[in-house]
Amino acid sequence: MFDLAVTSRTAYVTVPREMATVNCDCAHNRSCKGLEINGLPLTARALELHLREIGYRFINRMEVRGLRYLNDMRLHGPWVSKEFDRRMVDIQSDLFARAERENDPSLVLPFVVDQGATSPYSDYLLIGKFIMRPVATPMVTVKEAING
Repeated sequence: MFDLAVTSRTAYVTVPREMATVNCDCAHNRSCKGLEINGLPLTARALELHLREIGYRFINRMEVRGLRYLNDMRLHGPWVSKEFDRRMVDIQSDLFARAERENDPSLVLPFVVDQGATSPYSDYLLIGKFIMRPVATPMVTVKEAING
């Protein structure tokens, strides 16, 4: 039987730019350990309340997947938002297949994100530590499959 393992999971949090009042050293391209949500200044109270709600949902979604929260969640950012909630698409969709089939990349142009563009939103990363039980997955080799 395997021992328990500590793993990290990441969640994107998009907030209005005026709510993004705190930043870690990552936003300045320096290494950092992130900010504690409980340690945010009072001026960032709206952000703290929002992060608590998102963090609670994040923890619940990880518990469904068999991970137990280790009581350590850090905040990193902010960065100009990529607005994933609006722009995320399935590249296996019919539109991408059609663009490839017709050799017409203009069909998927609405999904291209301009890196230098400004957005009225900012993105943060929530990185939480969780405990999980590693699972062994049996692998069948070609030789074993042939021999039955």
